Amino acid sequence: AISVLAEMNVLVSTSKLDFFESEIAIGVIPTISTYILPNFLSNITQSYPKLKVSFKEDTSENLLKQLDQAKIDFAIFAFPYEMPEFIESFQVFADPIYFIQHKNRKSKAIDNGSLLMLEQGHCLRSHILQNNEISTKHISNFSCTSISTLVAMVDTNIGVSFLPRMAIDFGILSHYPNINIDLKSTKAKRDIGVIYRKNNQQEENIKKLAALLKAG
Repeated sequence: AISVLAEMNVLVSTSKLDFFESEIAIGVIPTISTYILPNFLSNITQSYPKLKVSFKEDTSENLLKQLDQAKIDFAIFAFPYEMPEFIESFQVFADPIYFIQHKNRKSKAIDNGSLLMLEQGHCLRSHILQNNEISTKHISNFSCTSISTLVAMVDTNIGVSFLPRMAIDFGILSHYPNINIDLKSTKAKRDIGVIYRKNNQQEENIKKLAALLKAG
């Protein structure tokens, strides 16, 4: 029943005369929203001033449910992620993930129990685990609810962690001079893009908006 309702809402959405003069809802995951939405919204305003946009921040799993229920038009997502059959994805750019540690810590090795991670349910956690030679013994018993909390804990030398490039470029470490970033070597990355329902007649318009994610 949910899928049928979603298809009906898609038909209603595609009946709008002009996508870029309509009102849309965009989902976004928390580990992206802070660092990408200000510039993204500015780009939308400049390119499509008549488009009205609202953002809904949630976990990857919940955003997929909202797409299935047609509560959002598309979502800004991080990949890789195992997608259900009804979802189409479009990747826009790569976001490297870098190792960070307190400046007083000299070794780049990850000690057992020293790796600070986000809570279960955050896709950044899985991206770090997929792209690095990390075992569960390395992971700290402490978990963080946000990237900002994670950074604050590394600053007090409680442990080490990894940060996505977009957070670093945004300046999240500007008030933490005690943290060193290893920019020379990284095995981790995630890809940033959008997801939407398959057979969405607004696919090309969604991709046009997605291109603004990396626009200067």
